[in-house]
Amino acid sequence: MQREKDEAMKEAKISIWRLLRAEQYRQQLFVALMLHLSQQFSGINAIFYYSTAIFHNAGVAQPVYATIGVGAVNTVFTLLSNTYSWMSYLSMMAIFLFVSFFEIGPGPIPWFIVAELFSQGPRPAAIALAGFCNWTSNFIVGMFFPYIEKLCGTYVFIIFVVLLFCFTVFTCLRVPETKGKTFEEIAALFQKKRRAAQTEAATELQQLKGSSEA
Repeated sequence: MQREKDEAMKEAKISIWRLLRAEQYRQQLFVALMLHLSQQFSGINAIFYYSTAIFHNAGVAQPVYATIGVGAVNTVFTLLSNTYSWMSYLSMMAIFLFVSFFEIGPGPIPWFIVAELFSQGPRPAAIALAGFCNWTSNFIVGMFFPYIEKLCGTYVFIIFVVLLFCFTVFTCLRVPETKGKTFEEIAALFQKKRRAAQTEAATELQQLKGSSEA
């Protein structure tokens, strides 16, 4: 670990512009940005920003207290890492569960994984880009959610369900396991995937050329 620390301290810093142009970091950066997009487009901040209105539309008698409950659930789990009247309480519990699972998964992980995907040189630039992506997405959700809710009504969260499904598939296919691995091992995983993609593309190109010549 000391050797890795010494090597990391000697590594030259990489600017944001250079990081965007560097092919060897392209896949890591793509994964990092997609995870931050998945965090914001999960709909979590739509709940935080507009929870009182959501609970009111669901028929909760005192929506302010339900909003306080959302904040309490968020805090606890972060520290730990309209026909029937009962339907309003079911919707309230569903939101509590959603916030709980968010805070043990998509909430903190995108921030941690950026530091694990990049060594000391490109890490500051990668974190800056990830933060910009995160807060831009946050702004988009916060600004446009009321308009989308007016358009879709009670089905507005189906959009987030579809997005979360797509992000889950992406995570399963593209995000590597980083536990117990060095930066060199993680970089080797991405290089292996990049070489495999290049080989596959070259094979397809060769097949197209062969078919056109025939």
